[in-house]
Amino acid sequence: MAIDCKAALERLLGADPAELSGRGDSELAVHVRECERCAAVAARLLEGQAELAGALDELGPRVAVEEALGAVRRRRRRTGWRRHAWQIAAPLAAAAAVTALFFARAYESGRRMPGEVVSLPAPRIEPVVEVASAQNVMVFETRDKSAKVIWFY
Repeated sequence: MAIDCKAALERLLGADPAELSGRGDSELAVHVRECERCAAVAARLLEGQAELAGALDELGPRVAVEEALGAVRRRRRRTGWRRHAWQIAAPLAAAAAVTALFFARAYESGRRMPGEVVSLPAPRIEPVVEVASAQNVMVFETRDKSAKVIWFY
């Protein structure tokens, strides 16, 4: 099934260079071989691609890829230790600054350091009920702080 010029012209921009030159068995390649108008458009597209490829070659890298990669690797080796030194030194310096800040604040205010164990005297608990030595008692606190349940047994 052959395609018409309108369909062929729509496909030309996305076509493979082999199809544009009329090589192959695709519908577009067959149409380009048979139609002079579409063949002229395809030839102009091929010329444009060749011009573009030439211009890109002129703008291409002035140095070979392997040479450029080698230069980058050599530069990384020279500056690599500096980068790694900062990766270690910066967090250590920050930790030292925070520690110094804690010590300075504790020294200035006379307060204790966070996490320091403090021995306070045990609070004195006043007995709620006085009981004879042979008697047992249980005291329950309620939600109402003014009321307590005392159970003698």
